[in-house]
Amino acid sequence: MSDSASRELEALIDDFHSRERIRVWSLVITIFGDAVIPRGGELWLGSLLELMERLRIEPSALRAAMSRLTADGWLTRLRIGRKSFYRLAEAGEAEFAEAARRIYRPHRSDWSGKWLVLSLSTETGEGRDARRRQLRSAGFGALSPTVFLRPETVENATTPELQNGEVLFHSTLDHASEVRHMVAQAWRLDDVEKLYRRFIDTFTPLERALGKGALLEPLSAMAARSLLIHHFRPIALRDPAFPAELTPENSLGDEARMLVARIYRKLADASETWLDACPDSNDEPIRKPEIEIAERFAK
Repeated sequence: MSDSASRELEALIDDFHSRERIRVWSLVITIFGDAVIPRGGELWLGSLLELMERLRIEPSALRAAMSRLTADGWLTRLRIGRKSFYRLAEAGEAEFAEAARRIYRPHRSDWSGKWLVLSLSTETGEGRDARRRQLRSAGFGALSPTVFLRPETVENATTPELQNGEVLFHSTLDHASEVRHMVAQAWRLDDVEKLYRRFIDTFTPLERALGKGALLEPLSAMAARSLLIHHFRPIALRDPAFPAELTPENSLGDEARMLVARIYRKLADASETWLDACPDSNDEPIRKPEIEIAERFAK
């Protein structure tokens, strides 16, 4: 293992532990979505414990996270003798698929110029707050507390089901409208840009080390890959990934995505070697991925 790459990985782990309280369950979701699902969705707890130890996560914290994810219906557990294996529950498959599409997308969407506009009911309370969060998760921005909109693209083809009192219609903007300014405000893109800047500053040293021919042994490569996607995932899911004509000038989104792609390709082979050695519930190596992992951000 290269000393320079190892140093940068240790720095990333230090940074990871220095941030807000670590949500181990969220890290597990990242690992399953990025590495386990392409290989059939099943992983031995012992393999996960090994990876978490490399990331300095205590076994007790991992076991608590696995219990929570199982109780919440995200994972199911299978016991074979004294070994526990976990796999993604059916209920989570659609959410994983949607998240993967947004995380690994290679390019921005084409756009027809049309918008989907949804007006909420005038009711107040927790129900409307939950609806607002749901709409933001579905890619909508807020023009006001009750008016949400989203550009109509191929990726945004699914129309949300209406709730009581809501109105949905299609629209276009006048050419004189300041579209980029509206988009930046409605989707709070200044906050997204700050997250992208921090991400770029955090992971550029690792890319430089790997770009000079530095290597990481398989477990460390898997640890670095997990941190890379874990930090990038919430930003990618928050970024509406607009077509170029709606994206604020000098946006850092594409720069961050290209950085992720370069690092990911450099970590792919070694990290997949670690996964190749993980057993399944039949005491065989878990199956090979159904996709070309190294080309994930390019297709």
